[in-house]
Amino acid sequence: MYRVSSNTRTNPMATFRYFTGTEQLTNIWHDQSCYVTAKHFTGLTADGRRVTVERKIERKPNPSMHKCDARCLNATGFKCECSCGGKNHGAGAFVCEAA
Repeated sequence: MYRVSSNTRTNPMATFRYFTGTEQLTNIWHDQSCYVTAKHFTGLTADGRRVTVERKIERKPNPSMHKCDARCLNATGFKCECSCGGKNHGAGAFVCEAA
């Protein structure tokens, strides 16, 4: 496995955020396979548990930050520009929370 950098200074185009449920993960690692879907990444929760990533969300450097609504909650793509910062993007059954 190798660590994935999330430093926006090295990638000014777009950044990725990684989630399990509505919790954003840190210290992201990839399994070194040729696939880049969410299930091939793991990350740390706030309490230090290593878990598999459920959602990988792309954020543009200057998102529109519109109010999060059902479009975000039920999204099937991986790009998010709303105010939740990707926290609710495609989460479906989860309760919408402010970022």
